[in-house]
Amino acid sequence: MNPENQSSVTIAHDYLCPWCWVGFFQAKRLKEEFPQIAQVWRGFELLPEELGPLPEFPHPPKGEDAPPSRFELFSHSEDHPVPADRSIGIVRTHFALEGAAYVQDKAPDKFDAYNEAVYRAFWERSQDISDLAVLGRLAEGVSLDTADFLAAVSSKAYYNEIVRFDDDAYAADVHHVPTFVFQGERCAEAPYATIRELAERYLIWYDKA
Repeated sequence: MNPENQSSVTIAHDYLCPWCWVGFFQAKRLKEEFPQIAQVWRGFELLPEELGPLPEFPHPPKGEDAPPSRFELFSHSEDHPVPADRSIGIVRTHFALEGAAYVQDKAPDKFDAYNEAVYRAFWERSQDISDLAVLGRLAEGVSLDTADFLAAVSSKAYYNEIVRFDDDAYAADVHHVPTFVFQGERCAEAPYATIRELAERYLIWYDKA
C-alpha cells in the first residue's frame, strides 16, 4: 500500500464510531501537516455479527441540565461535533470496511476520496452504509469500477483484512478506535495535539533509523 521505505502511520478505525468521525478530520489535518507520513487505514469492526444483535438506538435524550459527555467535550474541543440532525442509528459496517480494503488494494489513489465519502454519507447525511446500493453509489461517485467493487465486497473478498472486536482487536493491542500507531507508539481517542506530538517524535526516530 505504501512506497517502500516510506514512513507511515496505521489508523485503526470503524465508520460507526463517533470518535472516528472526529479522528477522520484529525487524520486529514495530520496529512496536511505531515505529507511525508503515509496513512494506512485498517478496519477494526466494533460490532461484528458474531457479537449478536445490534444495540438499540437512539438513546433517550438527556435532560437539559445533564452535563456534557466526555465525547461531547472532546468533539467540540476538536471543532467537529457530530451533526445534531442525524436520523440514522447503529448499522453494520463490515461491507463499508471491506470496501475500504478493496480500494486500498485496487485503487489506492482513490482511497482518501472513498473514505471521506463513507464518513460523510453516514455522519452528515444519515445514509445506511450497510446497504450495498448506497456503497455502490459512493464508489461510483469517486470513479471506482463499481461492478468490480460490489463484486468484491458482496463476496467478502477482503473478509480477513477486517479486524474484529473484541478478541482479535485486543490481540492487536487495539482497545479503542481510532488508534493512531507510529512504529509501536500509539494513542487512542486522543486530541490532535497528542497525535501531532507522536508524529514529530516518530519523524525524529525515522530520520535517525
